[in-house]
Amino acid sequence: MASRSPLALIPEMRELYKQFCAEMDKAGISWITTCTRRTQADQDELYARGRSKPGQIVTWTRKSRHIDGEAFDICILKNGKLCWDVSNGDWKKAGEIGRKLGLDWGGAWTRNKDFPHFQYRRPKVVET
Repeated sequence: MASRSPLALIPEMRELYKQFCAEMDKAGISWITTCTRRTQADQDELYARGRSKPGQIVTWTRKSRHIDGEAFDICILKNGKLCWDVSNGDWKKAGEIGRKLGLDWGGAWTRNKDFPHFQYRRPKVVET
């Protein structure tokens, strides 16, 4: 079953999540966490939507970083209600905050933009 708890994240991501929370508060942006960790079964179920099961496509991968506890999803709140309208400027501000902290933000992706999604940027391995 999917989790919304930051405790489900890997330690490095948990620290970045904590910093993200503080910066969002500082910016005065209201939001909630909609997902942290998912099981492979949860991811497979999401992947099936709009393909082999009814509904809209909500993910483009079976290998989500949520499975490893390296990602979290959010939703902006406007007047206490969920705001999925990505033209709302708070989405862009949230993305800027996440990127400033070193997170990969799905809203900056060139293909399959995913505005609610923030993931851990793994250190690049340099082979010698």
